[in-house]
Amino acid sequence: MAGVGVLLALVLMALGVGTALRQRRTLRRLRAERFLPSDERDYLRGQVRRRVVVGIALFAIGGMIAAYYASGMDARMDAIGDRRKGLVAEADPGRPAEADPADKRFARLVGFYWIGVLGLVFAIACCAVLDFWATRRYWMAQFRLLKADHETKLRRDLAIYRQAKDNDRVSGLGDERPGEPGA
Repeated sequence: MAGVGVLLALVLMALGVGTALRQRRTLRRLRAERFLPSDERDYLRGQVRRRVVVGIALFAIGGMIAAYYASGMDARMDAIGDRRKGLVAEADPGRPAEADPADKRFARLVGFYWIGVLGLVFAIACCAVLDFWATRRYWMAQFRLLKADHETKLRRDLAIYRQAKDNDRVSGLGDERPGEPGA
């Protein structure tokens, strides 16, 4: 089980580093591109901040999982469980076995440790939701701009069409010359 945990930790750490490096590339692109609209620049900077936080949290989670297995916390928790099973077997059926206070403190520490890992996972989920909403808000604003531009062009084209149609109608009235039949 420790091998799978360490492998998971390494994958998470690699994902965290990869995410941070990719955001570094985005920041370089932002600095290089001088004529980027300010709303797009703000959106991309916020995106970089959120994704760097996710990369750091992924790296931290991977480090915490690796530390859990490398420090022997997993083995000690297994030993506490084995001792507890042995104590219950030896104890009277009506009386629960007494646990070592040091084992209780260690189990509480491990519980808080995993609560910390889950807190980081929650922070990643929150950043992902915030990133989704920020992306949605930005692209909806872009869509509204494109839609307004398209509607303006359609109105202009319609006005030009109507003007041409009116010009054709007016020029059609003045085609009859005096002295010709029908005049």
